[in-house]
Amino acid sequence: MSTASKVTFGMSCVFAGATFVYINYIHKLEREALRQGPIKDRARMEDKFNRKQLANKAEHIEQSELREKLIKIQPLSSEIIRGEEEKSS
Repeated sequence: MSTASKVTFGMSCVFAGATFVYINYIHKLEREALRQGPIKDRARMEDKFNRKQLANKAEHIEQSELREKLIKIQPLSSEIIRGEEEKSS
């Protein structure tokens, strides 16, 4: 075997080994990312739910304050206004 063929064979083996190691490394990273997907998704959904809950709570407080303010200006009564009554002839 010539020196050039030995070098070529050696480089091919090194390249094949490096490719194998690289592919396994990438596969492990992808598998870990897939495992983290549902965990990150749940955290994202909980965060979204908490932000929505806080916004709803703030809006409820604002609406309650506005209702109290409007009740002071114009008290509520149980009377139902049905429009103008027609005069009978």
